[in-house]
Amino acid sequence: MSPAPLQATTLADTRPAGDLRRRLQLNFGRLHDPEFSFESAITAFTAREAPGDWLGRTLLGLTLDAQVLGREAPRAEETIRRWPEATNGHGYIGRVLPAGQGDENQIGGHNGMLRGLCEFYLWKKDSRALEAIRGIVANLMLPSRGLYAQYPDSPLDKLKGGPVSGLTIENDGAWVGLSTDIGTVFFTLDGLTQAYVVDPTPALRDLVETMIARYAQLDILRLGAQTHATLTTLRGILRWYLEVDPRAELLALVRARFQSYLDLARTEHHGNFNWFGRPEWTETCAIIDSFMLAVQLWSVTREAGYLGEAHRIYHNALCHHQRPNGGFGCDHCTGAADQRFVQAFKWFEAPWCCTMRGAEGLACAARYAAFTDPARPREAWLPFYFDGSVTIRAPGGTLGLTVSSEYPYAGRVTYSVTEGGGAGQWRLRFFVPPGVAAGSLAVRRAGRVLPLTVEAGFAVVTTDLAVADALELEFPIAVAAESARYPAAFPGGLHFMHGPLLLAAETETAVPPPAAGDLRPLGGGRYQCRRTQVLLTPIDGLTYLPEAVARTRRLQAVFTP
Repeated sequence: MSPAPLQATTLADTRPAGDLRRRLQLNFGRLHDPEFSFESAITAFTAREAPGDWLGRTLLGLTLDAQVLGREAPRAEETIRRWPEATNGHGYIGRVLPAGQGDENQIGGHNGMLRGLCEFYLWKKDSRALEAIRGIVANLMLPSRGLYAQYPDSPLDKLKGGPVSGLTIENDGAWVGLSTDIGTVFFTLDGLTQAYVVDPTPALRDLVETMIARYAQLDILRLGAQTHATLTTLRGILRWYLEVDPRAELLALVRARFQSYLDLARTEHHGNFNWFGRPEWTETCAIIDSFMLAVQLWSVTREAGYLGEAHRIYHNALCHHQRPNGGFGCDHCTGAADQRFVQAFKWFEAPWCCTMRGAEGLACAARYAAFTDPARPREAWLPFYFDGSVTIRAPGGTLGLTVSSEYPYAGRVTYSVTEGGGAGQWRLRFFVPPGVAAGSLAVRRAGRVLPLTVEAGFAVVTTDLAVADALELEFPIAVAAESARYPAAFPGGLHFMHGPLLLAAETETAVPPPAAGDLRPLGGGRYQCRRTQVLLTPIDGLTYLPEAVARTRRLQAVFTP
């Protein structure tokens, strides 16, 4: 029998510090700008194509940011209070279609609304949020159940070449509106599965199972599905597996399609192609989905490769996509076609979707500070190394830790015990990061090196702990050259890594790869080529730059002889 899925800490039990807290504060501030007021959200230019999307994503972002920062969110509360003003009188937003018809973007547009309402309800237990969830489910979602058999299972020319993300295309048949973000209607499984966890009913279960069954029949590569829609759908199916119906075929479906994404639609800097087969731009929403999926799949399978990918996604794609104003935007698809540079796309910020979803990525990074196994007492898994504090509530004991970290620039992390410990030993598992040899990790307590073993990608120590104790984790991080992701685009291509960090050259014109032995470490993950003086630097620091500089920054990440 497979072990039970590991459980992440709650938002209430984690308080990030350092860079992660700064990023959350920037985003929380951005979501209080005029574009994200209730009035602006319900009249935004996306309101016709995807009614409810801007408002719901804003509610979700504010709710998550506020919890992890330990703040209140009056603007989120206003959305709950004024929700009836936004609806058509039937409990949802937009046009009321005749029975037997559906609009993909209208249904998909309410996914963010369901997620925002669910997270707000789970936080505040506000009955108004629950009633809003029930109205959307009963009046918009449940009537669509009979339409999924008629969702197109072959590529439609009028959708495949759509240059605009999220455009609604008029269509004949049951689906009178289809989205150029192919597969959008299925990503509503994210909101619907969470709505079921909050408020289960037989009718909603039937709808979810109908949608999953139909989605499993679709060839997403042949359809040229949007990767954001794909990854969000997979998160919904994985939630169903984890919290409702642990059927092996559901996990197999998620694993297989996530692997297709990693193999075919992931950029050199661990972002996404917006569609399968169309490397036109990246989208923060999909990046966050990929980050969450990678961690959640690790928590189910204990396969460390997923966690290594999550580190790379967070420290490269997610961090590069956050802008100096706290919002999130789009990048070019580095590594595909002729794109050897990491640089922002023309949509430097995407306030209609990415800025709000950025909150979920950052909040999840905070939550993922620690995991516990419900079947193993006094044990904790520590998969990330963010500054902050975390309270670990494992079977048999509670352990409070404050984390001071130099990762990912250097391999030094200190854990100070602030609560609990005592009453027996703790078994702590420290993740071996990408690019680090497992045998190089050392854990010290009071200056003494503790014996450790390596299991499933983690260094494991067992030790007594008491308040004021400190554990010091150390490991070396060095530069490494790796083959570029898409050799057909760049024969003989290379990229350089410092642990999980993709390094790129500060140069306006393409330069050849430096010899690894010719790179002089400068600290902070930065290296300088002694021969050419070219500087290799991590790409994660866009929020620290003036906006004018961030908009035009180009860093060469792929090198060819």
